[in-house]
Amino acid sequence: MTRKAKANLELKFAENVKGNRKGFYKYVVGKGKTREYVGQLLNGVEIFTQDMEKAEVLNDFFASVFTSKPALQVS
Repeated sequence: MTRKAKANLELKFAENVKGNRKGFYKYVVGKGKTREYVGQLLNGVEIFTQDMEKAEVLNDFFASVFTSKPALQVS
């Protein structure tokens, strides 16, 4: 139901783009926003809360995808 409602909303915006430019562009700009906050990461037993610690854990996790090392579990 959510996908259908979203598709209908986008279709209405596309149909009325000439009459409602502000609404259309507001919707488009809103879709481009990203979340900057990363919550706490759990690596085995340790919980990481500092940004540098999180970056190192995520780097190790994604680097393990391209190497033969076993992947770390991040939750």
